[in-house]
Amino acid sequence: MMKVSSFLQRKSTKITTSCDSPAEEIYETADDGDVPATPPPLPSSQPPPKKSISVEPKEPKEPREPKEEEKEVWNIIDKKDIKICEKLGEGEYGEVKKGKYTRKDAKGKNAHKIDVAIKTFHAELGNDAALKSIKEEAKLMSQLKHECIVELFGVCDSPFMLVEEYIPEGSMLDYLVKYGSKKVKVDSLKLWAAQIANGMQYLEKKRVVHRDLAARNILVMTLMQVKISDFGLSRAYSDESSYYKASKGGRWPIKWYAPECVNYGKFTHATDVWSYGVTLWEMFSYGDQPYGDKKGIEVIQFIEEGSRLDKPDACPDVTYIEMKKCWMPKPDERPTFHELSNHFETEKEYADIRDFKRSKDSSHSKKKK
Repeated sequence: MMKVSSFLQRKSTKITTSCDSPAEEIYETADDGDVPATPPPLPSSQPPPKKSISVEPKEPKEPREPKEEEKEVWNIIDKKDIKICEKLGEGEYGEVKKGKYTRKDAKGKNAHKIDVAIKTFHAELGNDAALKSIKEEAKLMSQLKHECIVELFGVCDSPFMLVEEYIPEGSMLDYLVKYGSKKVKVDSLKLWAAQIANGMQYLEKKRVVHRDLAARNILVMTLMQVKISDFGLSRAYSDESSYYKASKGGRWPIKWYAPECVNYGKFTHATDVWSYGVTLWEMFSYGDQPYGDKKGIEVIQFIEEGSRLDKPDACPDVTYIEMKKCWMPKPDERPTFHELSNHFETEKEYADIRDFKRSKDSSHSKKKK
């Protein structure tokens, strides 16, 4: 019998709706497998469906404006206050452009212009799943306020756009590959590691699972500051649950995922911790590809055999020890982000990080006053 963990790239063939259970997607396997889709439930947890009917895909619809109840969730920005400039990049649903935002206070006064990143979306974007994903990202980001997380200033409608904090140096991955160890010293990597752990600890307290933590999704403000971004896959879970269960297909970054993500579609803060360990490895290897050119199935087998990524040459021994803790097979044996954050802030080797954070906290509290 084929093990569930050997399932890699899958494509959805139809949606089956049961009268007694939520909708689930049916998948076929494919040979390519660097990024798997959601695996089917284990046989023991998959009772035969009752009175199932096939649901044909609906025709694409035009993107709609936020409903009234949605407008209460995030800040609505007048399009007249936005000036769109050059293109910064392109994603699955649209483009990211640099722009200027004339920001005002609550009374509509004291206007000042700031640089922003504007996420625009393809005009033909019309499927409900894509729109839901975009708006879930906006809803989630609007509730997050932390110095190590990219801020969402608000949204524009007609057309729908996300207006976010502009981070000048772009992704950490590109930055590391471009500049390497000549510009980015190990001390900077330690500082970034502390800031990422601090931001993830904040998400942990907010009961938010990121699901896509990787060097490509960390943005570099300066050599002294990085921020967590890209909440497209992130999910908040309720007080009644201790994890998020993915129930639909998509492309998953398997090389950053814990075994329970691949095998069961289960995501927790412990799976984010696993991804954090891989992100640390990327940082201290200055942008190398985790697991080299191994295919998805080979990565899964490598991990299930008990093997782990080797220590990068630039990585301090004490950091590699923490890295390996993040890859413990049992989720409850991995450190929490609170513990990881404390590690970076209390070890003697990281005194400069601790002092930097104190100065940041002091400056932040003075601004509040």
